[in-house]
Amino acid sequence: MCYQVGFCFWLLTFEQDIAEQINRKFDIIPLLMIIAQNVIKEKVQRVIIATYRNLVTKAPSQNLPAMLVAKLLPFVKNLSTRKWSDEEIVEDIQFLKDELTTNFESLTTYDEYTSELASGHLSWTPVHDSEAFWKENAAKLNDKDHEQLRVLVKLLKESTDPVVLAVAAHDVGQYVKYYERGKK
Repeated sequence: MCYQVGFCFWLLTFEQDIAEQINRKFDIIPLLMIIAQNVIKEKVQRVIIATYRNLVTKAPSQNLPAMLVAKLLPFVKNLSTRKWSDEEIVEDIQFLKDELTTNFESLTTYDEYTSELASGHLSWTPVHDSEAFWKENAAKLNDKDHEQLRVLVKLLKESTDPVVLAVAAHDVGQYVKYYERGKK
């Protein structure tokens, strides 16, 4: 069953529009990773890795932030150390490893925070509790007409995940605490 579902996702992600919207609507990136981590069959892992490759190729700006939050790079690095019977999966893993490394290695902690915020999946990563991070970056939430602050408020209004709500509320509190005009 996992293979058939993965195969359907793989086929769907060849379409540009679907590749751009599928993760935002259905949050498949972390779900596929959970399946790939827990499945034994190589063919299931192969179709999931091929799906990730399509998502990166067709719609990188929509999918890379979610891949960062899902910690796909360490997972792919782990997969690259395995022996595979299929040459295509080796190529797909190397492609993903190269693309993710290129896009993630130069990220600052603020870039990582921005990606996490864009994905809508906040979790208790170290930046949320770092006093140094908030002292340095609280004012940046005002950039682009308070875009990131608006995302936090939107998450507080719309999310049903208690962790996302707790982290978003905490981040708003950190903004108020460390931005000189945050209380106004």
